[in-house]
Amino acid sequence: MDDRYTPVEDYAQSSNSLFHFVSKELYLQQALLRRALVPRYCLEKIDYLELGNETEKFTDALVMQKCFCDIPFHQLAESVPVHGVGESFDSLSQSEKEEIEKRSTHFDFYGHYAIAFSKGWGENKGLQPIQYFNPKSRCTQCFSDAFRAALSAEDIPEVTARDILNRIAFCKPLRGIMQRQYISRDGSPVTVEIIKNFRDECEWRYVPPHDILANYPYKCIEANPGFFQLSFEINERLEKEDCRQLWLDFDYDDIRYLVVPDGTSRISLINTITDLPDSQFHEDESASLQKSILISKILVLNEIRKDW
Repeated sequence: MDDRYTPVEDYAQSSNSLFHFVSKELYLQQALLRRALVPRYCLEKIDYLELGNETEKFTDALVMQKCFCDIPFHQLAESVPVHGVGESFDSLSQSEKEEIEKRSTHFDFYGHYAIAFSKGWGENKGLQPIQYFNPKSRCTQCFSDAFRAALSAEDIPEVTARDILNRIAFCKPLRGIMQRQYISRDGSPVTVEIIKNFRDECEWRYVPPHDILANYPYKCIEANPGFFQLSFEINERLEKEDCRQLWLDFDYDDIRYLVVPDGTSRISLINTITDLPDSQFHEDESASLQKSILISKILVLNEIRKDW
């Protein structure tokens, strides 16, 4: 590769960091202890692609992935327009509906904990901005035609089949329905459906490469309904050490930010970092110093929101 195109911090209209959000402190602690993020199968709607043949339609797929966004930090706490739909949403009171539509920041949707890396790190690790398909575009129609032709063909090259599956693994519709958990006023949990503009998420995605997947009994994408029932169990298996080749690994000095919601969470994360094994840090520097540097990267949402 020409040195002129070596990854640099040159993103003018998006963040130079890639953020991965989680809903629980435990997930952030596990990532730090493993020095890796574990991909998992996530359900993606693909009905907009109109894929299938005369006897079978593919409306859903499970993609092994880990997701990031490159939204500038100050925009992560900005509410975005969302609209609830469906019976569960309609059953809520007007004030509850307004609260759901108001609490629509990226943090509200994906969690108040995050770990962030430089875009250069992401590029070198093979992360890819996903393609947002407009179902009415010629691009989407041509892709669907190519997929159907491949299904009906008696034999296609392995590289062609792999290319088609990879394209599905790195795509999403411009808009779609997203399920969101909400605690109603009476304290009962409710799953509501939200119309979401996915393009606003600015998603980058990690999918384990084919040559590594070939060492395991897994594929990057699964559309078999029988597999869906096993996905929770398989996601648990992916967390086992013998699946480490599939993980997205990092060094502590690759981390740009660690985000927590409040001061209590900061203290807990400081304790987690302090307790990390010294052997996991570089030998050429003091482990204590490296832990202090890692602690200095913690950002507390409740504090910095006052300055946005």
